Amino acid sequence: MLETYILEQLAAFAEYGTLSKAAEKLHISQPALSRSMKKLEDELGITLFVRNKSKIELNETGLVAAECAKNLIAQNKAMIERIISFDRSLHSIVLGSCTTYPITALMPILQQHFGGMSITSEMAYTETLVNGLKDGRYDIIVLNEPCEDEEIFCQRFIDERIDLAAPQNHPLAQKSEVSFADMAGENILLLANIGFWFDVCKDNIPNGKYLPQHERNAFDELVGATDFLCFSSDRMRKAGYIRDDRVIVPITDDAAKATYYIACLDRKKKEYSAFFSSVRESAMNDL
Repeated sequence: MLETYILEQLAAFAEYGTLSKAAEKLHISQPALSRSMKKLEDELGITLFVRNKSKIELNETGLVAAECAKNLIAQNKAMIERIISFDRSLHSIVLGSCTTYPITALMPILQQHFGGMSITSEMAYTETLVNGLKDGRYDIIVLNEPCEDEEIFCQRFIDERIDLAAPQNHPLAQKSEVSFADMAGENILLLANIGFWFDVCKDNIPNGKYLPQHERNAFDELVGATDFLCFSSDRMRKAGYIRDDRVIVPITDDAAKATYYIACLDRKKKEYSAFFSSVRESAMNDL
């Protein structure tokens, strides 16, 4: 049985081309690497290298051996990741979401059904969420569009709308409704960690003067201290996040509205059926 470290050293030699470079990358001495390569040849009973006074190279058999070594290393890594991922799935739930509010809404339901497990969440874009669900990085995801992939079970969740939150003395605060086009050229405060909503704003007001903020406290301070425009979610207001110093003006564009869908792997639909039922009941009560 070939030892993994020797396969890794062979693959490194094939990648970097010389003993000195491979040894440097592996953080071992050149003589130690040379001994390992000789040990590999002895164990296989074949010659893998062409040696001369100034250089050592892989021969044709050595090139095949190096390719096999890379494949075995990759398989070994995939096996370890799969085992760790499976063990983690027994003790944790990872929620991936396209934006912030669904995480806030789903966390109490997740705790209700999986309270004995570690529950974590993170935001990502649709492609990353779908791929992450398939490869086991996420257990449940929230998308802002339905997923037609036959490997994935998808259920409608809730809607969210963003409105303009304008300073009371701003001209747009006097309007009964606005469009994204009305905000062209304006100074706009945005939270940077709002997922796809960040792109919605940038795409629909491409000439806005944006001041993205990574910290909620800094964002709130700037909202209170400046006359910059910002946005307000109808869901967050319903949850109690209301500012008296801002006028809420509805945005007429369809892009200001989103429908969320929760999803899991179709083969795990039965495992999460009670959770999905509770989500459906919660969404119905929220209408």
